[in-house]
Amino acid sequence: MKPRLIIQKSASDLGINNACAAVIDNITVSDDRSFMGVLQNNLNHVASHLNSLISSSVYEGFSRQLKKLGYENTVSANEKLLRRFISKGAQPINNIVDAYNAVAIRHGVSIGVHTYHRREDIHVLRSEEPRKFRPLFAKKDITIPTGDLIYSCGDVPLASIGKVDADAHDFRLTQDSSSLLVVVLGHDETPGKFNQSVIEELVGLLRQKMPSLDHYFLETVLAQPLQQGILVSSAD
Repeated sequence: MKPRLIIQKSASDLGINNACAAVIDNITVSDDRSFMGVLQNNLNHVASHLNSLISSSVYEGFSRQLKKLGYENTVSANEKLLRRFISKGAQPINNIVDAYNAVAIRHGVSIGVHTYHRREDIHVLRSEEPRKFRPLFAKKDITIPTGDLIYSCGDVPLASIGKVDADAHDFRLTQDSSSLLVVVLGHDETPGKFNQSVIEELVGLLRQKMPSLDHYFLETVLAQPLQQGILVSSAD
């Protein structure tokens, strides 16, 4: 059975009901800079109307989401990325990161991209207890506070949003990566079709250089609480 994207009620209450995820197979991670031109063009376009963009429903939705998490004055990861690029310029990382940064900048969303070596269900939820987590390129674990938003592969966190805003080091992209998990959580102002179209744009961009890649979308499932605290999953 193919893995699913399961949204727990705690995440649903934050407005995360339209999240979307896909698996992309047969990819190659390299230092190729083929997508830097697209990234720079998208950055130039966005920077030309920055004030109107930051006040858009997409950016404001992420700010509201962080407030619901208890982080009143925290800048969302997608806005941090945009402002860093405008301030310091877009620097190449690798072909996959450059491609998803180009798409993320264009649409004003956060895109999570991870090596997907464990084909398990992906769970989106607010952490029910403090959890140890090693952020990308960090040398040691830190603690995700109770209540922060996470999504996990089985019971292993892939990313955290809140006090700790980072991807997991153990699922980072390397030149050995051949399969990716792509996640767009969005919020109540980003419809499912929009979130899916963001991923489809990334797939199309990557396919320009990797024509043999394959992809499929995970079924998005909302977990509904029943009596006596039992959770069951029902298709959205």
